[in-house]
Formats: sequence, structure tokens, C-alpha cells
Amino acid sequence: MPRTLLRANSNNRRPPPPSRGKKILDPRKPNSKMAEGEFEVVPIPQVSLAPDQLSRKFLLCQVCNDIYNEDGKHTRLLPCLHSLCFECLNKTKVNDQLQCPTCKVTHNVSNVDKTCPRDNTRRDLMDFVKVKRAPTAVGCTACPSNIATHRCRQCAEFLCGECESAHKRVNATKNHILLELEKLKQSSDLDAFCRQLLCSEHPDNDLKLYCTKESCQKPVCMMCAIVTCKETNGHKIESADTVANSKRQIIRDQKVKMEDVGKQIQSVTNDVKAEQEMVSKLRKSVEDEIDKTFDSLEQIISRGRADLKKTLEDDVMVKQDNLKTQDADLKRMRSEIEESSKFTDQALAYTNAPAFLQVYQTIQNRLKTLTDQFFDKEPHEMATFGFHAKGLVSEIQSKVAEMANIWSVSAFPPNCKVEFGDDLEENKAATFIVKLKDFQKKGPFKDGGLDVTDMKIIIKDPKGKCAETECARKMKKGSTDELEVTVKPTMTGRHSLEIRVLDRVVVSKDFESKPGTGFAAVVRGSRKEPSPQKTPPVRREVPKPEQPATPLGIQKPDMTFDRDKAHKDVSISADGKVFKNISAGDQTEPVPSNSRLQKYKGALCAKGIKYPGRYYYAIKMEIKVKKPLDKSNLVYELGIARKSVIGKNLVVEGEKFAWSMIGAHHVDCDAICLHIAHNNHLLYHEVLTKNETGSTMERVFGFLLDTEFGQWKVFDHKIEKEICVVESVDCSEFLYPVVAGYNPNSVEVTATFMDV
Repeated sequence: MPRTLLRANSNNRRPPPPSRGKKILDPRKPNSKMAEGEFEVVPIPQVSLAPDQLSRKFLLCQVCNDIYNEDGKHTRLLPCLHSLCFECLNKTKVNDQLQCPTCKVTHNVSNVDKTCPRDNTRRDLMDFVKVKRAPTAVGCTACPSNIATHRCRQCAEFLCGECESAHKRVNATKNHILLELEKLKQSSDLDAFCRQLLCSEHPDNDLKLYCTKESCQKPVCMMCAIVTCKETNGHKIESADTVANSKRQIIRDQKVKMEDVGKQIQSVTNDVKAEQEMVSKLRKSVEDEIDKTFDSLEQIISRGRADLKKTLEDDVMVKQDNLKTQDADLKRMRSEIEESSKFTDQALAYTNAPAFLQVYQTIQNRLKTLTDQFFDKEPHEMATFGFHAKGLVSEIQSKVAEMANIWSVSAFPPNCKVEFGDDLEENKAATFIVKLKDFQKKGPFKDGGLDVTDMKIIIKDPKGKCAETECARKMKKGSTDELEVTVKPTMTGRHSLEIRVLDRVVVSKDFESKPGTGFAAVVRGSRKEPSPQKTPPVRREVPKPEQPATPLGIQKPDMTFDRDKAHKDVSISADGKVFKNISAGDQTEPVPSNSRLQKYKGALCAKGIKYPGRYYYAIKMEIKVKKPLDKSNLVYELGIARKSVIGKNLVVEGEKFAWSMIGAHHVDCDAICLHIAHNNHLLYHEVLTKNETGSTMERVFGFLLDTEFGQWKVFDHKIEKEICVVESVDCSEFLYPVVAGYNPNSVEVTATFMDV
């Protein structure tokens, strides 16, 4: 607890000597609301810094490094709460502009006395430092050759032994309080060193009053109040102590607000530092990924690797420079607040009201400036960049510069917005605008960076489950920072949209999805009638179906897998109806490799389907999880494709003449999910089973290929419900149903052609 001072309402000029560590009576500042004999508890001003620190920080001019004095080198307080001696201030200012040598802030000093007031608090602090450093070396004020032993509180003078005795004999001073220097050295109280300021117009009078008139606002003596600051002229005179107490409270309140801002700055500084560390860690991770990819390409792409690292270095330097600049600005602001806080504590420690009032406005202006200063509450950069190298190993040298890129996103969440248009409807695709900006409100992408950015657009349904993860997105034409994002809510209610870069949320927005109003919303699974595609110029003979056409004109061919062309890691039953994924160690018969699929771990149907006609077939899918799948592991693929594209890659999805549905581990759902996509637009998503050992799934999917309208429809065969419609299917050449199964060590996949 701080030591305190009991202030009494008394007419005595000075209180009795204080006892060290005890409460003392101080009648110098009477409270008009107190009755005689009552006491008010007030803090005794104390100093916590060591003498050398005090001297360096408050008693030396920051330009000439000389100690302040009472003459030409007296202290002048700048608006930033740093100080200069008066001589250096006049030498340093240029055209009424003065740059602080400490913080480099430039001030307008056209009115020096108002902008940079004289700081008389330093005089008392000088005496305090003298005693704290070496009380035995302090000279007597009247007899400089003699060593002082006491200090008179009222006269503010150091006294030797003889002067002390004389002080006690003279009637004018015999009641003054004399303090021993050795005892003062052990104390941190400044109260004993506070001297009364004298009026410059009436040197024999103390400055005990304060004129509150707007044009005056200064301490005055009794004579000034009578002669120059007359109430008849609009002046209002109050006790300097009363005004000082009020101003001190204003400063204390302002200091609390300023320190709250300082805490916010420190919090943001910590976030900036953490982001810097994440940028550095991510940089290392991206470098490792670059190295891993390019090591497999040997010397052909060594130059490309160096170029990409340089690009990464440039992008990282931009981020780090922005973060370092922000960090430096925040540290500077924090330092200014800490320095101002310390100075304010020092100023508030003085009970010398006139001295304090002379610097009050400067202190208040500085504290308000620091409190109101603007700063971003989040780091200017995020650790959001990465390395894109899809398909690089299998491509030739000329494709390196085109396919491998360093992407970097500088999205600043407070500047990013989502703009929805009309109300969204269930099962109806809608496009909205996402505006992404960096902290300078500029575009966050490099040229072409959107296409390779590790960005996810997450749609969560009202139940909190992930409904869509791969929404169509593209840069708005003519824009560098506006994305057109297309979504298709699968149910009504409040949905949540999140745009993530490397799983870092950049934009988050809720929206409502209303019930659909179109015909398709009322009659589920009804046949659509889009504009038919052009009839191919050359028609080939279509093989006669194994079964006659139904009354509705839908043919149901007998489907079997081509055993001779199936991948070596799958098993086909003798009748060609059943497909299973197997590991290499489970093979029971020799597998010739020349005619089999090499990359595609699946099988295609023995017969194809082609315009004209409508064809329906069904496949029963069975899944059993042996052990949990890793992130995004594939489970199966069902689709149709031209024979020319089957086997080029691990899946047919994404090929020009292929359409399919994928079953895979989905990170956001942490489950095995079904995804149907077309032209980078997610058409359907559904959780099939948990990603847990022993989990199973059995489902019969029906497929209707309408060659007249170019549609591939997917059904839940058992309940006869349409799941999804894929448009713009090119049926001008034979299309073959395909099935693939993956990761046999983690999941068993069985696909069976059903009799329909």
C-alpha cells in the first residue's frame, strides 16, 4: 500500500514534521467541505526510479546533454512529453517546426510558451537527486563552502549547521520544518522537495490561486487576482489546489484509458509476433514441399526450383516486412504510451500545484493523442501462402513454369466482405460476390494466384454439418479482388459460409435458404426438359439391348465388367457382375499386364452406350472400413467415360469426356462422403458412413443415361428417388460405365451390377 498523508482543515501555514512510514497531517490544502479538525487521506508523491535513471531521463537535455538549470537551459516540455532545454529548443526549431530528438515527431511551435511550457517540476527533482546521490556532498544554499545537513521545507533551501541554528533563532523562520538530509536520502517522498512558485509579476507573492477564464488559464497570486484578473472582467479565481486536484483526476482517468489502449496494442503485438512465427514455420514447410517435389524431377527442374524459392522469398519478405513494420509501429506506440505513463506518474507525484498546472494541458493533450490514435487490431498479414505442384512430376520440362507456382494471399479479414444478392433457395444454385482485400485495401492475390490458392469454400447446413465444400469460384471479370462464388444449399434454414485459406478463416458469413418455389421443388425426380443437344452428324449402329425397351422407352442393358482390362489390384467375378478392390498380396492368379488398366484402379463395362436412347442400370455399393482413412483418401469412383480417357489417371473425374461420383474421406465431416461435381461445381454431397473401424455402408445407386438430352441422372434405386442430374453429357461416342476402388488395406469396396 502507498504511504498516505492526512490533510487537515487548519489555518496553520505548515504541518509538523512527518514521521517516516507514518501518516502525517498536511493542512496546506484545505477542503472546504470538511469541518475543522477532520482529516482527508491523500497519497504522498513518491519516486520509484534510481537517481541515475532519474537524471538521465528527466534532468538532462536530450540534445546538449547538459543538466537543466534555472536560466537559459531551463526545461521546456514538448507535446510528446519529451523535453529540451530552452537554448536547444531555439536552436533546433526551423520555421516554427521542431522535431523531437527522442521520438522524431515534428511539432508546430509557433507559440513556444503555449506549445512547449516551462517545466518547473524539474527543479524539485534536481534537489531530490542531489540528496539521493550523496547528501554529504550537498552544499549550503547560503554558504556554498559548507556542507548542508538540513533542508528547510518552506524556504526550499539547504542549510549547514550554522544556518540551521540561525534559522531556528529568527522569528520569521523559527517555526519552519527542517529535515535532516540523511533521513531524506532514505525516503522516496518528493513532498519535502516541493517549493512554492512565486509570481513573476509580484515576486513576493506565492502562486496560490488559479484563473479559470478561457483566455487566461494560469496560476496567479493574490495581487494578480486583485489587479489583473478581476472578476468584473470575466475572470474567475479559484484555489490552485482545488483546480489542480480536479485536473489530476482528469489526467488519472485519461491515463487509465491510455493504458487500456496500450494493453490492446500489446495484444495485437503478440498476435503479430505469433503470425511472424507462423509465416516462418509455413515458409519452412513450403520449402520442404518444394524440395520433395523437385527432387523427383532431378536436374531438369533445378532452375525452376530456384525461381520458385526466389518468388517465395519475395512473398515472405513482403509479409515479414509488413508485419515487421506493423510490429515496429506498435512497439513505438507502446513505448510512447509507457514513456507518457511514466512521465504522467512523475507529474502526478508532485504536490506543487502551480508547477503541475503549467504542464497540465500539455500532458492532457499528449495522453488524449495517444488514447485516440488509430491502429489496426489485427496483424496486417497472415501466414497464408503455399506451394502448388499438381501433376508436375508427370509433365515435361516446358510445363514447369506454367504448372508450379508460389501462391500467396494477403487477405486482411476486417477488410473482406460477402455480398449476397437475392434470397437463396433450397436446391437452387446462386452466385454471390466475395470481396477480398489486404490490410491496405488492395487485391490480395498475385496474378493468376486464385487458381492455385489452397482455398476452401465451406457451407455448413443448419445442423452444423458440412453441406458443400467445393463451390464453383472464379475471379469477377475485370476485377483483381472480387470472387464470384456459386453455391447450392441442400436444405432450408440458416447456413454458415466460410472461406478458408490453408484452414485459416478469411471470410465468415451467415445466410438464409428458403424453400424452393419451382416445379422441381414440388415434383422430385421428375424428368427435366433442357434444350436437346445437337444430333451428331454421323450416327453409328447402336447394339441391340439385351432386354426389350420398357413402355417408357427406357432400355435396361445387361451390364458386366471386362475382366481382361481390369486393373491388377481388383478382382472380377467369373460372371463379370461383381467388382472388389484387393491388395497385391491377395491376388490368387497370374495377372497379365499388357492389356490391363495401368493407372486407373478399376474396371470398365464390357459394352458401351451411345446415342440414341435412354439407358438405365443399377450398381450396389458395399463398403467396410478396416481402419480409419487418412486425410482425403479415396474410397471408390462410379462414372461413365469414353474409353480413350479411361486409365490416364487415378480417377476419370476431371477428364473432358468423363462424368463420375466420388466416395472419399472428407476432412470437414471426418467421414466417408459422396461427392458429385461437374465443371468445378459441387452438385451433391452426402455422408455415407463414419470413418471408424468396422463401419459399413450398403447402397444401390441407379443411373439413367439420356442420350437425347445429354443427361446422366443418379438415383437412390431402392426408394426410387432422384439424387442428382449431371447436364451436358456428350453422347456422340460410346460411353462406358466404370468402377474403381482404392486403399484396400483400409477399406473393402464391393460393386455389383444388379438385375433391374
